[in-house]
Amino acid sequence: MTSDLSIVKSGLIGRMEEVCRQLLPDGRLEGGQWVSFNPVTSDYRPGRLPALKVRISGGDIGAWIDWRSGDKGDALGLVAYILTGDRRNAKETLAWGRDFLGLTRMSREERAALQRNAEQHRIRRDRDAEKARQRKLQSADRLFFAKPSTTETGPALCPQGTFALGENSPAERHALAYLAARAVDFSAIANVNRLSFRFSPATEWWKGATWKTDGGRKYKAERGPMFPAIHAAMRNAMGIVTSCHVTFLDPIAPKKAPVTPAKLMWGEARGAVIEIATGPSAKPYWQADVAGICDPLIIAEGIETAGSFAAPCPEARCWAGGSLAGVMHAPAGLDCVEWILFARDNNAGNASAQKQFEAALEALEQHGKRVVVEASHVGDDFNDLARGEV
Repeated sequence: MTSDLSIVKSGLIGRMEEVCRQLLPDGRLEGGQWVSFNPVTSDYRPGRLPALKVRISGGDIGAWIDWRSGDKGDALGLVAYILTGDRRNAKETLAWGRDFLGLTRMSREERAALQRNAEQHRIRRDRDAEKARQRKLQSADRLFFAKPSTTETGPALCPQGTFALGENSPAERHALAYLAARAVDFSAIANVNRLSFRFSPATEWWKGATWKTDGGRKYKAERGPMFPAIHAAMRNAMGIVTSCHVTFLDPIAPKKAPVTPAKLMWGEARGAVIEIATGPSAKPYWQADVAGICDPLIIAEGIETAGSFAAPCPEARCWAGGSLAGVMHAPAGLDCVEWILFARDNNAGNASAQKQFEAALEALEQHGKRVVVEASHVGDDFNDLARGEV
């Protein structure tokens, strides 16, 4: 009965994590998304990261995309895709959904009650998701401006807090040595945005924490390892910190910490960027936009890649998006952006990254400004070129 469509869809959305655990049992929950390899394309390879991502909480629940194959859709399309390989196969989806939700054993009155309950659950879920989102945004700001504490700041313990750029703290000197080893010399950058960086002597790598559940309550049983770290502010179009980008460093040598991944983000990175250099005006982009100042923009995924341009290109402001998705949603439509140079990573042979690059480029071009794409002829990115690596 196609009349069940709305009931099935709302029921699946209301139990999206259960749906994913049943259809994608080898996946895992990461930051409000169910992340998995794709059983339809059999894309698992040793050392390869999963590219199929399903929204479980926050945003459009049930929305999914496989960054490797390009397939995407909603909750109904996910079920159809996993079951049949065709996200438009409504017949199989409805049959599975009715069975999953127990609709086949319900009377008309019970189905109507289920639909009412699903709508009430959606309202509560949206309300709770917004409250959780606001808490996470606040904790991202606190993590960037961390104060000394014996308890977690957001996801991580940061016992000594963070120190501002220019305070010449030991944490800052260690971080600047790391950046210099990556051919990013802050002392050579004309107008570093000092509001973008703080330095921590010790931040918990929260991915390494051990979690347990007791009586239905999930708690952190053991904290992750501690490392020196660069805390970078990801700010939205108004200059508000919505996410904290953390680069974990080796405690002795000027290199990344021996963990994977060595860079984590906490908060809401969509629509936010790390401004490394402000260009000749010395005004951060949210102030330059109000003041009517317009400069070229150089944007890249990572801090090191964008930072490689900051010293030799003082006439432009430089942003790091944190990822290709970050570049895609960057506030490049602001009036302070004259035109855009997109310094892309090469990612040779990475089909998923190529699709994300194409999506990012299309999004930048939609701002109606001239976009120039440059890729290094050496290594994976311009930072490799700056360091003379082949």
